[in-house]
Amino acid sequence: MGIQELVLDPKVAVIQAEPKYPQRPPYDPAERFPEYKGPVAKEDNHAYRAVREVLRALSLDLHRYGTPRWNPLSEIIRPGDTVVVKPNWVCHRNHGERAYGLTDTDSLITHGSVLRAVLDYVCLALNGKGRVIIGDAPIQDTDWNALLRLVGVSEILESVHERFPGVQVEVQDFRLEHAVVKGERIVAKRRGEPSPERFHEVDLGDRSLLIPLMRDGNYAFGVANYPRTRMMRAHSPEHNLYLIPREVLEADVFINLPKVKTHLKAGITCALKNLVGINAMKDYLPHFRFGSPKHGGDEYPDGNWLWDLRWWLAHKEWERDRGTLKYLLWIAERAAGLGLRILFRYPRGYDSVAGGGWYGNDTLWRTILDINRVLFYYDRATGIVHPNPSRSVRYLTIADGLISGHKEGPLSPTPIKTGWVLAGWNPVAMDTVVAALLGFDYRKIPQIAKAYEIEDLPLVLFRPEDIKVTGLSGVSSVQDIYEKRIFVNAEPSRGWRGHIEYVAGREANER
Repeated sequence: MGIQELVLDPKVAVIQAEPKYPQRPPYDPAERFPEYKGPVAKEDNHAYRAVREVLRALSLDLHRYGTPRWNPLSEIIRPGDTVVVKPNWVCHRNHGERAYGLTDTDSLITHGSVLRAVLDYVCLALNGKGRVIIGDAPIQDTDWNALLRLVGVSEILESVHERFPGVQVEVQDFRLEHAVVKGERIVAKRRGEPSPERFHEVDLGDRSLLIPLMRDGNYAFGVANYPRTRMMRAHSPEHNLYLIPREVLEADVFINLPKVKTHLKAGITCALKNLVGINAMKDYLPHFRFGSPKHGGDEYPDGNWLWDLRWWLAHKEWERDRGTLKYLLWIAERAAGLGLRILFRYPRGYDSVAGGGWYGNDTLWRTILDINRVLFYYDRATGIVHPNPSRSVRYLTIADGLISGHKEGPLSPTPIKTGWVLAGWNPVAMDTVVAALLGFDYRKIPQIAKAYEIEDLPLVLFRPEDIKVTGLSGVSSVQDIYEKRIFVNAEPSRGWRGHIEYVAGREANER
C-alpha cells in the first residue's frame, strides 16, 4: 500500500488469542493450513494461528481464504520485490533484572514465532523470487549474536530456506556503534563511519517537526549515553538529518513488526516508535533537550541542585568513549545519585524519568514522527523526500501483543498477558488502537495526538473517530474499546503515571 492509500486507510484488525508463545524454534504451525506446505509441530502455536487470522481480519485476499491459493500479502508484495521486515529487537536481555528482578524477554522483543509466521506469508507472496532483509538497530550494548539465539533466527532461516529456496533471506544489524559493557557501565565504544554506499543522510530541512524548538536559538538536543557533537551537526535550523540504511530507503515493501509495550520516553511503543530502529546511529535522534524546564529543557522534571549536578556529571561522562576520566565521572555521578536517595529521599528507580523519560518530554515525539515521514515520503525514484513521491514504499504493520510489556518499558518491561495480534496499514491508527487497548488515553500521548495535526507530509488524513476496528466481537471503533472497557489496566512507566491513563467521561485537555 503506497503513501496515498496509507494515509487514508483507517482499518485496524485485532485478534484476541491465547497469550502464549511456542517454545521450540523454528515455530512450525500446529495445523496443516490449506496454503501451508511444510512440517507441522506437535506443540501448539497460538502465534502462527493469530498472525494468519489477523491477515484474514484485514480482508487480505479474502475471496481465496481457506483454499490452497490464499496469498494474503500478494496485495502488497510482488515477485522480485525487496522486503524489509523490522521487528522490535531492542536488546537481548531485560534491563530490569537488577532493579526489579525481571528476566522475562517475551515482553521485551518481537517473538520469533510471530516473525516466523510473517516470513512464511512474505515468502509465499514473493513466489520464489525476491529478497527479504530482517533488520534492526538495537541499543548499543546489545549482544547481537545472543539476540539472534534468543529469537531462534538460525532455525527460522533454515526452515525458510528449505521451503522457499529462490528467496534470499538475510539478517542485518543496522547499528554503526557498539558499546563494551562491564556490569551496568559502558566502559568503551566502537564506532564505524557510515559509507555512502550503505547509508544515506535524509534531510528533512525546515520540514522537520523539531524546527519550532529551534526558533529562539536556545536549544541543545541530546540522547542518553551519547556525546553532543554529531547531534549538533545533524540538527540545526538549516538541516535535520536522519541516517538510514539505503536498503531500507530503497525497499519495495516495509513490514513493521513492533512489540506492544509502554515506553518511558514516549508513553508507548508500537508502530510509530519502532521506526527509531531504522536509524544507524542514535546520536542522529533527538530524545530530549538538555536540562529541566526551569533551564529551558525537557530532559527531566525540575529538581534540586544535587539532581542537576548528577546529570551535569552524566553529560560530561557521555562525551568520552573510554578512559580514566570517564570512569571518575561515572563514580561522581553515582555518588550524587546516592546523595539524592539519602539526603532528599528520592525513591529507588527515580532516575528512570531522566533522559526524557517523563510526560513533559516535548522532543522525542517530533523525532518519532519525523522518521515515519522520512520512510513514507522518501521518493525511491529520485532519492529525496517529496510530498508526492512517484515511487513510495508499500507498508504494513503486524504488532506482537500476545504478551505485552508494561511498567518500566521499553528496556525493563513487566509482562502482561494481553493476547493480541494486530494488523493495519496506517501506523497512527494502529497506535491509537493499541493505546486504547492498554487503557491509556491516546489524546494524552504526544506522538499519537500530534500526528493527527500534521499538515505538511501528513501521516494520517482521517480522524480518530474514523478508525474501523475489526476482529473483536462487538467492537468497531476506538470509542467502543473505551465505553465497553475492552482494555487492560496497563501501568505506565514512572514518569507517565497519572498522566496518560484513560478516565471515563473526562476529555483529555492536557498532556
